Amino acid sequence: MLKSLNIKQAIAFGYLCLIITGCSSYTPYRYSFSLIEPQNETRQNDARPAMPFGRVVGQAMSFEDENVQFRFIPSPENIRVSIKNKTDHEINLVRDKAEYIDHLGESRRMHYGYDYVQEVKNFEYNSKYVPPMRIDRGSEITGYVWINNWPDFRIGEGPGNYPISSYRIYYLMEPLFPRYSFEGKGEDLKDTTFNLFLPIDFGEHTRNYTFTFMINDVL
Repeated sequence: MLKSLNIKQAIAFGYLCLIITGCSSYTPYRYSFSLIEPQNETRQNDARPAMPFGRVVGQAMSFEDENVQFRFIPSPENIRVSIKNKTDHEINLVRDKAEYIDHLGESRRMHYGYDYVQEVKNFEYNSKYVPPMRIDRGSEITGYVWINNWPDFRIGEGPGNYPISSYRIYYLMEPLFPRYSFEGKGEDLKDTTFNLFLPIDFGEHTRNYTFTFMINDVL
């Protein structure tokens, strides 16, 4: 019986090794991005790895005019966006009208905030409306842009709906680009472009800032 137990343990250990080896064989894609429209400034000290999946190669990107400054750090999963109000009055990011345009030209709604799960819950609780985000004079906000795929899902309680749980919300998150080869062919995205539309309400008028990014390389 002891011999039989040892054999079972050896088989279990073998399966475990296969699982670990299989998972470790997927190397994260490494993306290099650039901001091509409007003219960008590069800031080497802002460059950072894209966590938790993939890695960004290159520099952070920024743009500013007399009223506002934007700074971007794209990653396969999201885009970190900082917006600074340079005016002497309050302005607002009109999140409900903001859009992400993918490399195929498809317009997608987007989340902007710091906590993905909380943004999804707020979107559902507010009947799929996203309130503006205020930026006080002289201040700066920083958050992340994620694809908003929740118009395609139901997360409320009840028959036919997905249970509302943080784990399930995070599990169903759609990355901007493939993080691993089993999610898609990241190398096919080299030299493609994508866009962000970020409307800023200045009170008397709203300006639609449009940013075009290029995927320079995928490793």
